Amino acid sequence: MSGAGWTKPGDVIAVLRRRWNTGAYLRSYLRGEPWEPVILPVKRPGANELLHRFEDARKWAASFEADLHPSLLIEYRMVGGRHVGANRVPASVEVPDFSSLCSALRTSQDVRVLDEIMDRTRSEMPSLEQWSMDHPLALLEYKDSWCKVLATAKWIISRETVGSYLRQIDVEGVDTKFVERHQKLLSQLLPHILPPGRVNHAETNFARRFGFLAKPTYVRLRFLDPGLSPFPPGISEVTLRASELAGIDPGAATVFVMENEVTYLAFPDVPGGIAIFGSGFASSGLSDLPWLGGKEVIYWGDIDTHGFHILSRLRAQVPQVRSILMDRETLLSHRDHWSLEASPARRLPENLTDLEQALYQDLAADIYGRGVRLEQERVRFSRLQATLAPWNPQASFVLP
Repeated sequence: MSGAGWTKPGDVIAVLRRRWNTGAYLRSYLRGEPWEPVILPVKRPGANELLHRFEDARKWAASFEADLHPSLLIEYRMVGGRHVGANRVPASVEVPDFSSLCSALRTSQDVRVLDEIMDRTRSEMPSLEQWSMDHPLALLEYKDSWCKVLATAKWIISRETVGSYLRQIDVEGVDTKFVERHQKLLSQLLPHILPPGRVNHAETNFARRFGFLAKPTYVRLRFLDPGLSPFPPGISEVTLRASELAGIDPGAATVFVMENEVTYLAFPDVPGGIAIFGSGFASSGLSDLPWLGGKEVIYWGDIDTHGFHILSRLRAQVPQVRSILMDRETLLSHRDHWSLEASPARRLPENLTDLEQALYQDLAADIYGRGVRLEQERVRFSRLQATLAPWNPQASFVLP
């Protein structure tokens, strides 16, 4: 058998493959840079191993020479001593040129495809030539869709996109799903070809970053005080675009935000109050409502790690937000209603009060058991009613 640690032909190919996968060889090729011969050292038998394992060493050398790809060159060194004599063994492997490298790695077809892509790019969109030379692996990754990507980029360049949705891109073989699948690539290409004024680098949303209309955020709300509704009698609930609701201050003194739909629907009437259904992402859309800044904002979510993270995100957008029924007393008084949080969050939320943070850390540390959670719909309704007493002094509730 061969000696442990002696280089095998597969080891050489593995090293070259890892280097190839960085894209460095292809970048040099596309830029027309002169080839620098690659020399890889070979771990080989020493004089002592030749003395005690001569037959293994002989078979290793023969196998190495037979199995190494013929495009790679073996350099030898004399090893031995007075007991075994001088023996010629492989000492290093040289890759003499780019063609030999491609032959050994079986990547010649990829290079031909890359040449075709570069020819097309130079012809149709020369402004992307430099980017393409710098990102050869991306070209190969998207080789089957590159032509459509170029056509999409050309369409976007040639038109004023302000006031348009991505759905309105009109390119043969390209639809909204195609654009969504290629957003990462287009996000890299478009800044190189669009005028600076058409790229909002501060925007993370793909559509808005390149001047398109983004899918609007909607806010669903109930009027907990019928006298607040600006709509015809009988309409107690509406769903509006956040951008449009931003200009409509409902005149509420208190805004209750919650995550569970049934709880939202059953939430008791509160004088001067409205309820907003957060649907798991309480901060989504609410940051677009400037009139929230002058309101009392109350958040109620699940008592689990994710519920506190949602609260933290909301408080980052609306600093004055307070929580209700997300405290240790509520948790411990509902033991029979606990359930399992299958995948607790691990990152520490930033925008919690000391008491909220202490409870969060206890939940994260499984102080009360593994993955303990109390979903808000499991909290007794009478406890909610009693908690709302300060906002509804006309009602008479007793805390259970």
